[in-house]
Amino acid sequence: MKHWFLSLCCLALWPSISAADSFRLAAAANLQAVTQALSQDFSQKTGHQFQTSFGASGKLFAQISHGAPFDVLMSADLKYPQTLLNQGAAIAPLVHYANGVLVLWTQQASIPKDWQAWLQSSAVQKIAIAQPESAPYGREALRILSALPQFPVLKSKLVYGESIAQASQFIATGAAQAGFSAKSIVSNPDQRQSGAWIEIPQSAHQTIAQGAVQTRYGKDNAAAKAFMRYLHSPSAQQILLRYGYLVPQP
Repeated sequence: MKHWFLSLCCLALWPSISAADSFRLAAAANLQAVTQALSQDFSQKTGHQFQTSFGASGKLFAQISHGAPFDVLMSADLKYPQTLLNQGAAIAPLVHYANGVLVLWTQQASIPKDWQAWLQSSAVQKIAIAQPESAPYGREALRILSALPQFPVLKSKLVYGESIAQASQFIATGAAQAGFSAKSIVSNPDQRQSGAWIEIPQSAHQTIAQGAVQTRYGKDNAAAKAFMRYLHSPSAQQILLRYGYLVPQP
């Protein structure tokens, strides 16, 4: 028997439910706050429920590629779901459910208007970002930083979290004086974070288009199919907006 050692933060919802009415969701770390709201609304509307495991999108993708028993992947990009489709490890359609918003966050009282120079200054010793190789938010943060003339100095200040959640923890605890996080984390309506943050303009980086796909493992799971349809619903879109995401235009 294969044993899956997932280095993920796992949230089990309704563990006593029957398999016929449930599915297993692998969700990008930026979704930790919104997933609980989605799960409650989805359950009320359909009677279906699910269990969620969180992690960096790239690590979840690798687990599913190697046969991990997840029924749905909600990634922080479109690349990983599309690759699963190309591999035959998922079934169409790919649902573009949201666009993420990248923010610069600090526990200090404010962020200067010239934040690029501020990051270079002695006031900031460490800058946290998610691991670019496996976390789409980290990929975009590095893209922004590497385009700055200050990057040779900033590069030596970078510290990497395994996921956007871990990078955000570095910022929240002050282990890093600044860093790049997700708006869904800093503006969580259920638990707003301390410190100061600013949105990085969408024009400054590639769109963080987030996609979901039903896996080949879960192809016959009725609850998973219902969830994929639910992600397009006005109710789900309103929840995503409330938690700091942008809803893609049809």
